[in-house]
Amino acid sequence: MQRVNSRLVHGAVALLATGLVMVGLLSATPGAIQAASQSTGYWPAPAAAGAGLYYDKPAAVPGSISVVPAPVVDATSSASLATLAARHGTSVAELAWANQLPAGASPHSGQPLLIPPTGPAVLVRVLPGEDLQSFAARFRVSTGVVLNYNNLSGSQLTPDTFLLMPRAASPSSLPVQDFLPLTAGVPEVAPSQPRSPNPFPWGQCTYWVASQRYVPWQGNAIAWWAEARAYGVPEGLVPVAGAIAVYNIGYYGHVAYVTKVLANGSWQQSEMNVYGLGIKDTRTMVPGEGGFLGFIY
Repeated sequence: MQRVNSRLVHGAVALLATGLVMVGLLSATPGAIQAASQSTGYWPAPAAAGAGLYYDKPAAVPGSISVVPAPVVDATSSASLATLAARHGTSVAELAWANQLPAGASPHSGQPLLIPPTGPAVLVRVLPGEDLQSFAARFRVSTGVVLNYNNLSGSQLTPDTFLLMPRAASPSSLPVQDFLPLTAGVPEVAPSQPRSPNPFPWGQCTYWVASQRYVPWQGNAIAWWAEARAYGVPEGLVPVAGAIAVYNIGYYGHVAYVTKVLANGSWQQSEMNVYGLGIKDTRTMVPGEGGFLGFIY
């Protein structure tokens, strides 16, 4: 981060003079990215979302999505989600979401598992105060459609968790194939192996994020939003653990790694070089502050 003081100004001049300004240098002040107020909701609204950014927007014509009875099977002692998914023509992610299983968990012997219908599916957030009936009504489907995709034990829903739904109900919502449940109903970007050696300069924000997950591109933080799109990596406004938060701030931009999403839609991020080269910190953030662009999933 650049701060307005003579020491850093002189340092920047010295770097420029010697041609040693490094790729990925962060150029913003700590105060430019504000901390969150826990009393306000920050989840993105459809009206505020731009093209290509994931958000929940009901699109189904009422009655257009049919209720197709979904089979329920009992898991065996040797069954894994992978073998069950292959056997029934679905995916591990869809099975996990449909049955509220956290990532990496295996079903226990005799556990009844719902096999969701085949076809594209998305993840949709439950709003505070919604139950099964009002959630279904918001997406213009019957409760039977919701139950086709989710192994629910009753009509009560947990706010700010996500349910599996057919893509036709909300085509712009989070695509299920890109996310695993961190805990039951809470999405997480699937973990990935960082590149080795790390191609970014040590101590920069880009270096830190690239040490937490796989980043196939290079360049300054400000370029990451366009680079991710060029690589076909999904982007959006919904905070998800494991995502990269991108900021259009200063000359070089800033990136951070999302470690936790809070119930009000703010998030905690781990980052480097906000308070000095190589210094790591964790902050709670909100959208709309400090040049926030969105998340790379």
